[in-house]
Amino acid sequence: MGDPQVGTGGTYYVPFPVLALASNGGDIFLAAGGGGSTANKEVPNVVHAHRYDEATGKLNTIAALNTEKALVVSLTYSLVADLVARQLKERVKVLSLNVAENTLTQLCDFSTEEAGKEPEQNIAKYSPDGKLIVTGGTDGQVKLWKAETPPAVPTFLRLCGAKTKEILDADFSPDSEFLAACDDTGECRLWQVAKEEPENGKTLQYASKHIKGKAFVKLVRFLPTADGKWTLVLGATGGRGPAVVGLFAPDGSKLSEVMVDKQPLKSIALDVEKGRCVVGLMSGAKSVYSLPGLSLQKKTKEVHSLPAQRVAFIGDTAISGSGDRDFHLLKLTGSSRSVVCIALMFLVVFAVVALMALRIGAKGAALGQGKSDL
Repeated sequence: MGDPQVGTGGTYYVPFPVLALASNGGDIFLAAGGGGSTANKEVPNVVHAHRYDEATGKLNTIAALNTEKALVVSLTYSLVADLVARQLKERVKVLSLNVAENTLTQLCDFSTEEAGKEPEQNIAKYSPDGKLIVTGGTDGQVKLWKAETPPAVPTFLRLCGAKTKEILDADFSPDSEFLAACDDTGECRLWQVAKEEPENGKTLQYASKHIKGKAFVKLVRFLPTADGKWTLVLGATGGRGPAVVGLFAPDGSKLSEVMVDKQPLKSIALDVEKGRCVVGLMSGAKSVYSLPGLSLQKKTKEVHSLPAQRVAFIGDTAISGSGDRDFHLLKLTGSSRSVVCIALMFLVVFAVVALMALRIGAKGAALGQGKSDL
């Protein structure tokens, strides 16, 4: 377990393709990826936890977990639950990161995807209150689970909506009362969690002046508003571009949008406290926009030779990871935020893990030539 190798211009190199990132918003983030089912010592399948000091630019690896033949392709922190990882394509593993002891520990695992020849999960995320989990993947079903205290496994509650094409992304509202998910049809569906009707909830379609033909929604996030309500942040693209990010009201009406690139987008992350989002692009660049204004704050050149597969915020820094085995850290202007002490604290993450027989090119997970992800 070594520290990332320092490059130039905010680049740090690691010994594996970076397919997943997750941050606590402070000084800790996790990265994951690897070489798939044929992983060896040179390109292992791993999850690494890192601490980043914004003042010095020092980046250290504080914990590591070898996932053997299982490839992690998505990570998400939850501050009130435990770290969850999807493994063997259709399973989710719950892990916990103990920063004080520099350990990652598995707590439990459960199966979420069953239908199809090779079922795979794309998203697994806790609700903000830690009481629910949403999962979705290749079987086209959005599933809602009741989170239990590990080692007890989550309890399946119900399906949200009818079976559709592959589920790409999902998110809960800040009050955990609403759930949104987008799929390969290009639409986004919105449900009130406590109600089972209507089956498909409210369907949102993205119409953009920047895109000729249909805009396909690939990413969805909830953004809390000052009045205690919320708006939806949707990332969409045309068949081969361009990429747009738009804000939508709960009734589905579009409030504003911005074209972020001529090529498709790959990833998005929100910093609610500072009112901004970072967008990872297919070109290998990334852009930072204000929220809710959607004004451009910073845009990099192509800092990765492959698409910016995942993005996250760590303090006043926007980080991106790519299949070219590196991170890029972009320091943002403005006052530095204080870092919350997290020693002796169990940080929480979702890790979506898939056992892949080097399907990087076919699925586009590592090289980023296919679907988006969180």
